[in-house]
Amino acid sequence: MLNRILFKKPLWMLYSIAGIGMLGHILVQPILPIFARRLGATGLEVGLLTSGFMLARAFASFFVGRSIDRSGKRKSVILLGFIFLFSLTSLYFWANSLSMLLILRFGQGICSGLIWPVAQTMVAENATMRYKTRALSVYQIAGRAGALLSRLLLGLGLLITSRIGFGEIASFRIMFLLAALVILVGLVEVLLLPRHERIRSERSTRRKSRSIFVLGFVFGALLALTPISLIYLNEQYGISPLEIAALWLILDVITMFVMYVLSHLTDHVGFEKAIVIITIPCLLIALLLPFASAFPVFIVLYFIMRPTISSFLPISRSYATSMDREIGSNIGTLNMMTNLGAVVGPIAGGLVYDTMSGSLKIAGYSVVALFLIPALIMQVRKKREAVSKTN
Repeated sequence: MLNRILFKKPLWMLYSIAGIGMLGHILVQPILPIFARRLGATGLEVGLLTSGFMLARAFASFFVGRSIDRSGKRKSVILLGFIFLFSLTSLYFWANSLSMLLILRFGQGICSGLIWPVAQTMVAENATMRYKTRALSVYQIAGRAGALLSRLLLGLGLLITSRIGFGEIASFRIMFLLAALVILVGLVEVLLLPRHERIRSERSTRRKSRSIFVLGFVFGALLALTPISLIYLNEQYGISPLEIAALWLILDVITMFVMYVLSHLTDHVGFEKAIVIITIPCLLIALLLPFASAFPVFIVLYFIMRPTISSFLPISRSYATSMDREIGSNIGTLNMMTNLGAVVGPIAGGLVYDTMSGSLKIAGYSVVALFLIPALIMQVRKKREAVSKTN
């Protein structure tokens, strides 16, 4: 019965689109900064590639969420996003200047804002209330599986092109074309999606809670601190890039498992309890992290914290679809806040890393996590107000 509910036709197709879409998008992400440097980009300009993408995705998510609530359109918006994403990714093959890279990256951010909030909305609308969080969790897991596969495909592609005799830049350009072809497969899948009618059933009448958007911003910032933790592992403990890659593979597998377990728990105990279950450990571990000078202790703490941070994504999206507001608008706003957090997080983490010394370099997690406290207080107050009204 569980398989029939979580993997009925519209849902498994959306999971597949998430996996293929992430495969095509993440495939070139590791080589893009190197490609930009080969074109003469400074460190700041390389950073702008990510910041520009995140900002474009943030605001596109917000406006697209509102738009689909008014129009009721879902499939056509995702299709438009994939068409432009395929076109822009193909153009990387001919990119020969930093300005062109920035324009393409900004355009990809807009496409991402067109596709993923709408896809999340469709998953939530096609899943029953009892299994909604788990459906969104499977959707996130499918995306992560695509990201994992992209690393294997990128390594294999670069190995083959180098053996054939292509230079570094030529190999990168071929990878851009390969990514475009993968996205084209996703585009075909979108065409095969069943026509989606706007669904209004199974929605509660709860008042809008701003705390979920504050939490989205903070968790987005925490998620975006990953590059800082990678540098920290390399420079503080002398962990090689190959060893880091192996650690992250293990971490990704653990994250997918924990994400589904916590989503299953959320469907049974409700969002309010689930958000406390994931937020308090994140806060405590983030505060302890700078004092975990021993490598084994740091890894254990980090491997507990990171999956709980990632689990916020499906849990928060499920909650956003049950609020007394339009589903697309809530998911769009939540995606916007998460992306804005992803812009601010690395800046804060980088400043702390450059300012502090030793194990305190990782204290960016602590600084960002402190903002979970007011968000939790807002959430608890809202819960108490709801209880007092029912009494």
